[in-house]
Amino acid sequence: MQLAIVLKCLSGVFVLLHSAKWVSCEEFLQNHEQECWLDKREVVAIILARGGSKGIPLKNLAKFQGESLLMRSLRIVRNSGIFSEIWVSTDSDVIAYEAASLDGILIHRRPEIYALDTTSSIESVQEFLLHHKEIEHIALIQCTSVFLKESYLKLAFELFKSSECVFSVTRSHKLRWKVSQNLLIPLNFDPSNRPRRQDWDGELLENGMFYFAIKSLIKRGVFQKNSCKFVEIEPEDSLEIDKIFDLEMGQCLLNLRQNDTD
Repeated sequence: MQLAIVLKCLSGVFVLLHSAKWVSCEEFLQNHEQECWLDKREVVAIILARGGSKGIPLKNLAKFQGESLLMRSLRIVRNSGIFSEIWVSTDSDVIAYEAASLDGILIHRRPEIYALDTTSSIESVQEFLLHHKEIEHIALIQCTSVFLKESYLKLAFELFKSSECVFSVTRSHKLRWKVSQNLLIPLNFDPSNRPRRQDWDGELLENGMFYFAIKSLIKRGVFQKNSCKFVEIEPEDSLEIDKIFDLEMGQCLLNLRQNDTD
């Protein structure tokens, strides 16, 4: 398969060599990303773990099932076996020490200006890539998604081989409203013809568990485009830890699962 792709790429360059304009192999690859994506097998994972979280101080080190959220995620990411490198981007010495205690984890010391409450994830990943220009394909993984699974990551990785971006979603059948000029406006249904759950596919909601993307997208300030592929996360796995209540809820869900298997 790879040989066929290489031959296709070379034949394309040959044709272009005999046209009016010289086009290098590198340019050809950039213009035919979907056809000649030769190095797509290598994907670098990154977890953003700043020290200034407000809902739970040092949230990334909060304990869940006896280990920190960060360590739990790093262990799952490493055990998936699909990433060429695994990085933790942090401004915190304590978090850096925790991450480095697991073999194979690399630390990127994030400048404080990129670890503010107002700093977006895309800005933090862009800052990381400025220092690691060799990286072309990256997976941003959120350690506060406590029910991250190797199977989800492996499916995303396979989809990423034929797409510029893959992200995690959860399907919802909630009927949504908004308030506009003191009036309630239905957003995704007709109140006079309320859909039953089995009558429609629902909506796909981002749950933030992970985002796989090529560097050119991230440089433009986005993780996604319309042609993205997605991994559908089960609703019971989509919990995101933001407050103490979420930790308690996660523990309850885990206890219920363990009881079901006993």
